Amino acid sequence: MSRALPRLAAVALTFGSLVHASVRPASAQELLAPVSLLTAANGTAATKAPLFPVAHSEAVAVTATPGAPDFSRIRRPSVLPALYAATAVTQALDAHSTFSALRHGAREANPLMQGAASHGGALLAVKAGAAIGSVFMAEKMWRRNRAGAIAAIVAMNVVTAAIAAHNYSVAARLR
Repeated sequence: MSRALPRLAAVALTFGSLVHASVRPASAQELLAPVSLLTAANGTAATKAPLFPVAHSEAVAVTATPGAPDFSRIRRPSVLPALYAATAVTQALDAHSTFSALRHGAREANPLMQGAASHGGALLAVKAGAAIGSVFMAEKMWRRNRAGAIAAIVAMNVVTAAIAAHNYSVAARLR
C-alpha cells in the first residue's frame, strides 16, 4: 500500500486538476442563464438559452440584462501564454533533470517527492499536475490581481528552473 500511495496521489492530483479546471463556477452559471434571451427578428422572445456567439449576418439579436458584467473587453497580455508555456517547459526540465540525477546515483532530497521519484509515471503525473495547477492558479488570480498573477507564475518558473539546474549540476558531478 505504501508504494502505491504516491502513484495514487499523483493520479488523483492530475485528474482532480483537470476536472476542477473544466467545471464552471456556480457564479458563472448563474450569470449566463438569465443574461441572454434570444429574440427573433420581429422582437418576440423565441427561447431562453445560454449565451452563444451569433454571427452578425444572422437575423437574431442577443439582448443582455442591464448590469451584467461584460468580460469581452478583458484581454490577456501576450506574456501570460508565454509564461504558461514556460511553466510546462520548466516542469518538464525538472522531471528530466530528476531522472538524469537519479540515473547517476543521486537520491531525491524532497521527502514529499521520494515516493514519486522512484516511479517515472508518477513523477510525470505530479509534474503535469503541478504545471496545470500553476496555470489554473494564475488564471484564478488574474481576475482579481493581474500583477500578482504574473509575479506568481514568474516566481514559480524561476524556482522550478533553479531546481532543475541544481538537479543537472548534481547529475554532472556524479558522472
